[in-house]
Amino acid sequence: MPLPANISMEAGACFGIPAYTAYQAVVLAGCDDGSSVLVAGGAGAVGHYAIQFAKKRNATVITTVSSPSKGEIARRAGADHVIDYRREDVGERVMAITAKRGVDAVIELDLAANARLLPAVLAPNAVVAIYGSGAPDVSIPFQFLLQNSIALKFFLVYLMPPQLRARATADITGMLERGELIHNVAQIFDLDEIVAAHEAVESGKAMGNVVVSTA
Repeated sequence: MPLPANISMEAGACFGIPAYTAYQAVVLAGCDDGSSVLVAGGAGAVGHYAIQFAKKRNATVITTVSSPSKGEIARRAGADHVIDYRREDVGERVMAITAKRGVDAVIELDLAANARLLPAVLAPNAVVAIYGSGAPDVSIPFQFLLQNSIALKFFLVYLMPPQLRARATADITGMLERGELIHNVAQIFDLDEIVAAHEAVESGKAMGNVVVSTA
């Protein structure tokens, strides 16, 4: 896709697959004016864009993070409420925020880790848009999901329907041209520093995308 002139190559390296994944997740989750959505991992590559896209649709966005510094990244992206899952009870916070109703949707990056949390955060007739899991086999709370008419929507961005891909391309390009998106570039390395770039990713300390530049 053509890169708008006002967007750097470093930013351009960050948003392709993550932004398309976030866009499809927000559409499948039905985020719109008045709805509430819980975005898992709001400081991550996909979650960071999902927050922004959901806010564009006037949804109330709650997100989970693993540290205060990641919480700041999520807040800058527009999250209305940030929950540090290592220090707070996610279910209790979500119920407090939603007046004990639960959220209308969850955008989920790791179903294996978080499936057990779903009964504590979902409202009846909610949707879970799922784009990842830390394990190939997952145990789900079937009885709760059935009795509350919860829809689980699995998707892979590479199989995005052509019409939705065209719509996503037009919308994302427009946001880029208007300077409406924040791109989370944590570090930029020269090509001859590629070992250090890999080490930065492997350390888990980089809060955002690690970019290797040939410039």
